[in-house]
Amino acid sequence: MNTQRSTNAAKVAVGYVRVSTQEQVSEGVSLDAQRDKLRAYCKCSGIKLIDIKADEGISGGTLERPGLQAALAMLRRGTANTLIVVKLDRLSRSLRDVCTLVEDYFGNERYHLLSLCGMANTHSAAGRMVLMNLANYAQFEREMISERTRDALRHMKSQGVRLGPAPYGYALSDEVDANGRRLLVPIPEEQEVIQKIKSLRAEGLSFAKIAQRLNAVQTPARRNGTWRVNRICIILQREGMHTMRKNRPHVPSRFDPEAATALATELRKEGFSLSQIGVRLRKAKLTPQRGGKWYPAQVAKLLEFPADRKSAARRACELREQGMTLKEIGVRLAMEGFQRDGGGAWYPSLVVGLISSAERAESENQVSDT
Repeated sequence: MNTQRSTNAAKVAVGYVRVSTQEQVSEGVSLDAQRDKLRAYCKCSGIKLIDIKADEGISGGTLERPGLQAALAMLRRGTANTLIVVKLDRLSRSLRDVCTLVEDYFGNERYHLLSLCGMANTHSAAGRMVLMNLANYAQFEREMISERTRDALRHMKSQGVRLGPAPYGYALSDEVDANGRRLLVPIPEEQEVIQKIKSLRAEGLSFAKIAQRLNAVQTPARRNGTWRVNRICIILQREGMHTMRKNRPHVPSRFDPEAATALATELRKEGFSLSQIGVRLRKAKLTPQRGGKWYPAQVAKLLEFPADRKSAARRACELREQGMTLKEIGVRLAMEGFQRDGGGAWYPSLVVGLISSAERAESENQVSDT
């Protein structure tokens, strides 16, 4: 017993207390109750308690707490060598955070952690083992609390209980309806804004334009925020002036040459150009063999356009007479479905060859006529 007291006499401790909810205060784990337990234990054990740091209304799921960081800072400065808590879950409910603290602070003989409930003491290997077991239970309890909270919210929502703040334009009153839901009371100022939004929408303005109008005249939004498209959308949906589009089922694109040929042939008969046919094929989720978009040359090949060099030459001469450049003529030939013998694009040098061949053929015809 005397040896234990002499060991404790060498300990200079800083206490840490925490409470996150008002319910915990009623359950006997208030800050004052925790402080009294720490002082009584240190007095009986001969431990010098120099200070008690506290965090109120902060969850134990994070280490970023002012009181805890102040207590750890006292350990680093050498002001104290022991951190003492009433229960381990007051320090943290996260197993990962406890492991971090043990590794950074309490894994050696320099600093010690003492938990009154469970008697976890990092002074020995057995104490550190008990500490990790308690940390496992603390995390389990935290996860169970989260599950119970989610189940309770889900049940309340299924019963029609109104969750969260009141929608824009209304406030929650203390009166309840037959189902126990709090009634909504209109707010005159916000109702005027809603009517203005509805009138702007009736004039044909988009959601973005409506938001710009409201922000331009500094119309206040909730929580001193600015008007955005999603806020306008929610208000108009609640007022019955907008319906959310349902997500369409995803239809994967596919390579189906028979279906693509049939659709392209039908569109060609209706007078669509090769570029327009390519756009329609892509909208129909039909892709070329290697994917991507349909180029006019690919559509022409799909329609089995003949590689008629004479027709291409005559067309090139017509376009040249219209004042087009060689490059523009090449693009137009590809768009109109004229193919090269070996495939590919019509380069300016090839267009020059077409025009030259057409001019030679024309001169030969004139000589033969004479």
